[in-house]
Amino acid sequence: MKFVGIFIILILVFSCSSEENSLEQYANHPVKFAKQKIDNPDNDFSIFIPKNWEWKAPYKENGNDILGLFANSKSNKNGFKSIILVKKYKSSQNSKDLKSEFEYLSKQIRNHSQIEEIVDFGSTDIFNQESYFFHTKSKSDTNGDSEILNFLINGNIEGIYYNLTLSTPQTTDFNTDMAVLVQSLKTFEILK
Repeated sequence: MKFVGIFIILILVFSCSSEENSLEQYANHPVKFAKQKIDNPDNDFSIFIPKNWEWKAPYKENGNDILGLFANSKSNKNGFKSIILVKKYKSSQNSKDLKSEFEYLSKQIRNHSQIEEIVDFGSTDIFNQESYFFHTKSKSDTNGDSEILNFLINGNIEGIYYNLTLSTPQTTDFNTDMAVLVQSLKTFEILK
């Protein structure tokens, strides 16, 4: 009987440890790392990113982008980098509220060619305000097998939103790397 109890405990431990971590686990994982504060040149927002990362601001990818920040780690042994991207943008669908913008982006993500799996999505309160997230897995030639967390937050003007994205390659330190990135994004603060 004692053997059966130990066997059941081992099964529970191994089945729980093999599960993927959730956004909540990354957000609450105690991890310490050296940080540097970045204030967007327009004083629109600030964020703490890992120290010694390269960053570029302003950063724009398309015509709907108002401003942004692109930050990345040094390359790992396979040449892949972790990334933090902050974009303030105007909705291309003229969405008037955060939920409708989230629903539009959800359709875009589901149809993206490099997304292999949607791990989780929905609302979150890690920014202490209404926000939504997508947790996906992707495969690309430029960053290998990666996991991506996208967050959508209201800007202070109707139809203007912030998209905060982090991505890190799947390595042996993946869970710690992801926790560092989520902890960095939690420092995001809108200044205007």
